Amino acid sequence: MLNKRTIALLSLIILLFTACSHAKFDRDNWNDGDGLTFAYRNKMVEDLLQNYKLKGLRYQQVIHLLHRPQQSNPTQMIYEIDEVNKPGQPHYVKQLILAMKDSVVIDAKIYEHTDKKK
Repeated sequence: MLNKRTIALLSLIILLFTACSHAKFDRDNWNDGDGLTFAYRNKMVEDLLQNYKLKGLRYQQVIHLLHRPQQSNPTQMIYEIDEVNKPGQPHYVKQLILAMKDSVVIDAKIYEHTDKKK
């Protein structure tokens, strides 16, 4: 049976791991990467979606907040969040997709996809 001290220590460790998996959105860190991979986006995207009103932003406001997207067309802006493309592992991609209409964000969602090997 676990004593109170052990339970408190385990709870603290779990709390620390949980806190480390998320970070506050920071514009400069959002864009930190080599153009293909971005070190901090996966940790910040939840804070971005929860605490920043993306719907209703105009194109230039999005660019000011998030910099230029990796892909765009008149109906959407796509920001790469995470991608795993290693031999022996299923390909995984996570993206932030901003749906646009008349240069205004009408929806913001996370797209995740894994190619499962049969």
